[in-house]
Amino acid sequence: MNKKLAVLLVVPILIAMGGTFAFSAFSGGSSTAINSTAGHLTWENNLTLVRTNANNTPITIQGPSGQIYEIGQGMQYHHNSGHYTIGLGNQFYTTATSGREYVVNVTNMAPGEYVELMATITNNGTVGFMVSPAAPTFSPAVNSTYNATQASQGKFASVLQSSNGYVYNVTAVSGFNTSISPEGSAVMLIYIGLGNDNGHDLNHYQGSHFSLNVNLNVVSDP
Repeated sequence: MNKKLAVLLVVPILIAMGGTFAFSAFSGGSSTAINSTAGHLTWENNLTLVRTNANNTPITIQGPSGQIYEIGQGMQYHHNSGHYTIGLGNQFYTTATSGREYVVNVTNMAPGEYVELMATITNNGTVGFMVSPAAPTFSPAVNSTYNATQASQGKFASVLQSSNGYVYNVTAVSGFNTSISPEGSAVMLIYIGLGNDNGHDLNHYQGSHFSLNVNLNVVSDP
């Protein structure tokens, strides 16, 4: 039986359009805004009485808190094994109030007596800073011949025994001349005493007084 072969021809048809092809698209844009604000430089000074050798003659000490403390080893309510922890008050600073002094008054010293104070400078601002102490200055308020002797920390006791006038020492313990982050602090010890002159006559020092100024430079540090 003969079979017929059917052939299907598929002819593509191309329809040409004149002109160019047209496309639709979503479109948009974006921008970036960077806002910048400056931080602020603030710090806090706090001094604490940590030691004194006062025995029978009570000395008095007063800081910015206004509280007057009468100190002597016979007064145990602030005393623990030779150490005191008497806070003399916090004082806060900004760049606008940086010249304000933290004043401590120590009175009624007898020959051979001294006090040791611990100063803590705390960064309570939002930027890092560096704090550096300038050389302490001494200014007698009564007679310019009442010169003070600066003694090293290790020799303070022996100089206090032999000196015939006021003796002081300022020692930077930690945190100075390095960057301090917010909430960080620097610590300094300050010793002030009236010399004993090896037991010789010091009557001319009765009623005398002097001022020891410790200046701190605070600069922001990134």
